[in-house]
Amino acid sequence: MARKLSRYPAAEINIIPLLDVLLVLVAVLLLLTPFMAKSINVDLPTTTSGAVMTQDTAITFEVHADGSVWLEGNQVNDWTAIQGRMKGATTARVFADKGAAFMAVTLVLDKLAANDIHNVQFAVKD
Repeated sequence: MARKLSRYPAAEINIIPLLDVLLVLVAVLLLLTPFMAKSINVDLPTTTSGAVMTQDTAITFEVHADGSVWLEGNQVNDWTAIQGRMKGATTARVFADKGAAFMAVTLVLDKLAANDIHNVQFAVKD
């Protein structure tokens, strides 16, 4: 029996170089993924003074141990009288005494939410 010889060799795909390239790509992907997550571009606001916020957009509440509430150094007796001062604010800082009643702090939070102030910062002592 005679073997039929062809002019062209049989076409075969050599997979080993393909696998080498794929493994190198996987290794590069695994090594670079943590760095790519840290370098996501976000357009952050900038300030020149380094302050987190300006005083005119933030109001300061103090809740004393006896349950009294103070706004910007003035005692709050009538919540309807201070509605105008709370309208322009976007942020509130609450300084609550550790002995203050929870109900007094809850009252302040409720009034802030009613005036659409949801960014509330609680001050703590180091």
